[in-house]
Amino acid sequence: MSLPTADDQEAAERLRRPGWKDPRLLVGVLIVLLSVAGVTALVSSQDRTVPVYAADRAFAVGEQMSEEDLRIVDVRIDEVSDHYLSAEEAPKADLQFVSVVDEGELIPRRAVDSADPQGRQAVTLEVDHALAQSVEPGRAVDLWAVSQGTVAEEADDSRADQLVVAAEVSAVSESSSTFGSATVITVELLIDPEDMPAVLEARSSAGTLSIISTGAEPEGDVPEGAPEEAAPEEEPESEDSGQEGAAPEEDGPEGQEEA
Repeated sequence: MSLPTADDQEAAERLRRPGWKDPRLLVGVLIVLLSVAGVTALVSSQDRTVPVYAADRAFAVGEQMSEEDLRIVDVRIDEVSDHYLSAEEAPKADLQFVSVVDEGELIPRRAVDSADPQGRQAVTLEVDHALAQSVEPGRAVDLWAVSQGTVAEEADDSRADQLVVAAEVSAVSESSSTFGSATVITVELLIDPEDMPAVLEARSSAGTLSIISTGAEPEGDVPEGAPEEAAPEEEPESEDSGQEGAAPEEDGPEGQEEA
C-alpha cells in the first residue's frame, strides 16, 4: 500500500467542506453584506422625500390659514424645500393667504403672511358677464368703467375710462337673476388704496364695470381719446361693369350710311 503523496493531501484539503473560520467563506459573506448595504443606500438616496403642507381646498386672498384645511404630502423637493411650508413644524396662527392657492397645490411660503405686503385692499364688484367669462383667480386684469349718457344727451355721449391697471383677481362667483334671464359675475379684486375712491365711485354710479386681461382693450366700448378705426376703402368699380350689356357703337363709314 502506497503512502499518500503531497498532491493527494492538497486535493483532499480542497474537497473538504469549509468551516466558519475559513477565509474564503468570510470574504464571500463580507462581499454580500457590502452589496446589500450599497443597494440600500442607493435606493434611500433616490427616494428621499420631505413632508410639506398642501391645500385641501381652494384659498382666496385674505383667508386665514387653518391647519384643518391643510393636508400633509411627502414630495421630493430637495433643492427648493425651503420655499414651501414644511409640515415638520406647526403653522403660525396669524397667517393669511396673500395670493391665490388652488386645491391640491403645495403652499409656498410667499403665499402666506400676517398681512398683504403690498397693502392692497379687497373690493367686490359686479362686472360685465361677456368680458369676465374667462377670468380666473390669480390673474391680472384691468378695470374699466363705462358711463352712459342721460336721456337729454346724445346716445354717442357714452365713454369708457380705465380705473385700475393690473389688479389681481382673488375670487370669482357666478349667479343668475331671480327669473334666470341674466347672469351676473361677481369678482373680488385687490386694489391699491389710492385707486379705491375712483373704484367705489364707479361702483355706486349707473354705469357698467368691465374687466379684461391686462394689456387688452375692451370690446364694443372705445376708451376716450382712442383713435377711431378707419372705415374700409371701397373697391373702385370696373369700367367694363357699367357698360356690361350695352350694345357696341358702330363707327366708320358703314355705321354712318345706315344712319
